[in-house]
Amino acid sequence: MKQRLVGAIVLGCLAIIFLPILLDGEGVSPPEMNIVIPNAPSFPEPLALEPERPVILSDTDDLRIDTESEVEVLVVDAIPVDISEIEQNTSQQFPELDANGLPQAWSVRMGLFGDRANAEALIAELLDQGYRAYSDLLSTSQGELTAVLVGPVVTPAEAETLRNELSRAFNLEALIVDFNIDDANQ
Repeated sequence: MKQRLVGAIVLGCLAIIFLPILLDGEGVSPPEMNIVIPNAPSFPEPLALEPERPVILSDTDDLRIDTESEVEVLVVDAIPVDISEIEQNTSQQFPELDANGLPQAWSVRMGLFGDRANAEALIAELLDQGYRAYSDLLSTSQGELTAVLVGPVVTPAEAETLRNELSRAFNLEALIVDFNIDDANQ
């Protein structure tokens, strides 16, 4: 049994050595591939344009300034203006600045709601009618309430107009309150 095993190992080693020599693959060749590469396409010649300098009027004699002619000055009397009226109009058109130098703004509070669903229903109705409505949580002695606000507007006159409009439209007693960015983002 030992002799047979040694013989099998010797034959296996001989096969490993001589089989690659006998089966080297010289008789097998890959099929020839005929690859036809077309000629490069011809491109049209680029247009050779000469750059043209634009005509500048200051380079020509067409522009002449007449320095010898006299200029007439028409003097008009001043028109009297009531400055207090202008100051009232401008103060209503531009926002006032607070102590930090930021524009002061106002919102109209439509109401305080203990039930958030009621507040969201009012906000949805206000948004449907084109108002800029939002809510804010307020801590009160009655607990946490949801305030429904419309705005902000930058002048007190706009706030008053908006309050009157909303009070009539929704049959609610609306209040004008200061708009605070910190409160609106909580």
